[in-house]
Amino acid sequence: MKHYEETFETLFQIVSSPKFLSMEGLGKEVPYFIHAYDIEDQAIVFRKIEDLIKRLQLEGIPVAPLGLYDFVIEHFKKSGDLDDLFELEPTVSKATLLDEMMKMLSPEEIVVPEIVRRIEDTSAKVAIIWQVGEVYPYIRAHEILTNLQSRLSDRPVIVFFPGEFITSWQEGFKLKLFGKLEARYYRAFKLEEYIIRGNLHAGA
Repeated sequence: MKHYEETFETLFQIVSSPKFLSMEGLGKEVPYFIHAYDIEDQAIVFRKIEDLIKRLQLEGIPVAPLGLYDFVIEHFKKSGDLDDLFELEPTVSKATLLDEMMKMLSPEEIVVPEIVRRIEDTSAKVAIIWQVGEVYPYIRAHEILTNLQSRLSDRPVIVFFPGEFITSWQEGFKLKLFGKLEARYYRAFKLEEYIIRGNLHAGA
């Protein structure tokens, strides 16, 4: 627990800094950041994410919190499809059910436009996305980010990712969900590395 206290204190110092919020030090790259964590510690991490959001808001930094699993349930309830899916589940194979859910949750046509709408409808200075593992495989983080980057680049977007975010010329640039399932993605930074990129150690 002490490890996460220190980690999230560091993340708070990063995200609350004026340099981070004004997206300094990123060149022409989109202001997307990933913080990877061990799936075994998810209950702790989720509590710390909620604490981080509350602390930022108390500091006068409005946040757009986006739990992907919560989003899916809200979407299906609003569309009236939730009960239909519950009825369909015992009558079809898992592959068929997954295929139906993926059709209903197109990143390009459904998920990303709704994420953008929720963020733009608020005065949020930063968006925080989590519950990534809960929606796999019918929603995949790299697909969300790929479709999002052409529509939202005017404020930082942070993804809390259960697994690894590898950024090396030897291994490549990729996300490893649960440390096992790989997907190439390179248009993001490791959140904790912004201390150096944003020159935060200089006290700014």
